Amino acid sequence: MRKFLLTTALVLPLSGMAFAQDADTAAEDTMEDAAQATENAAESAADAAGDAADAAGDAASDAADATTDAAGDAADAAGDAAADAGDAAEDAGDAAADAADAETETMDADATMEADSDMAAETEMEGDAAMEADPAMEGDAAADPGASAESMDAEAAAEDAEAAAMEAEMANSDKIAREQSGNELRVDWITGASVTSPDGDSIGDVNDIIVDSESGSMIAAIVGVGGFLGIGEKQIALPWDQLTINYDAEEITSELTQEEADAAPEYVFRERESAPAPAGATDGMATDPAADPAMAPADPAAAPADPAAADPAAEPAAPAN
Repeated sequence: MRKFLLTTALVLPLSGMAFAQDADTAAEDTMEDAAQATENAAESAADAAGDAADAAGDAASDAADATTDAAGDAADAAGDAAADAGDAAEDAGDAAADAADAETETMDADATMEADSDMAAETEMEGDAAMEADPAMEGDAAADPGASAESMDAEAAAEDAEAAAMEAEMANSDKIAREQSGNELRVDWITGASVTSPDGDSIGDVNDIIVDSESGSMIAAIVGVGGFLGIGEKQIALPWDQLTINYDAEEITSELTQEEADAAPEYVFRERESAPAPAGATDGMATDPAADPAMAPADPAAAPADPAAADPAAEPAAPAN
């Protein structure tokens, strides 16, 4: 019994030590497992963050590529639309030119037909007059109508050739102007245009133009100053050589300031006069007795020989018995 107790006393401490050693080993294993789990979790989180960053980069790259493609497509569409608009404008210009050419050809054809009709009528009248003057010609024409038709065709062809020659001559003639030059302006462009001062202030609009009847040169532009909607507006004349006209009269500048224009006197127009009668016509009217009945000579044959017969009331009455 004593041995058993001694043995038990010896075994129990040794068992406690072994159990404590096993507990320490389990704790170390648990700590190692926890550390390994933490490390694995960190690696997983890092991998997930890397994957997310890669996905975000890919999405941004795809979005940039899509934006670039969309901008390129929009630019191509705008270019195509502009090209189509240019082609449409060119086609419209060609159509307008063709219409103008067709109208010109129609007018030329109408003029030619009218001239041919007039020439045919004149030729017919001349032929009738010649036949009336020479009855033998009428008999010849009736005997040979083909010869008369050939003669009329020949005359018509000659007149057509003469008309074509005249058109060719007039096409190169200095008597007409055929096309407006780049430095030439239309009066319609100038009237209504706004005139500004050197400072850019509006003076008024051009209402009329004064032209020298002898030289044909421009003298002045009539500009309406002040007023409201044409009411109370005064007309002043700006010398033509003091105006600067740019861009086909889209901009007209004067040396006059707005204050000077407001203080300028109103331009005085003259009344339009009728042309004087030719000197020869005036002299003829003065010397022609037929123009003035009072100056016509008396007709002796129409005057009564006996003045008393001209007025029965003037004859004295016979005395009564």
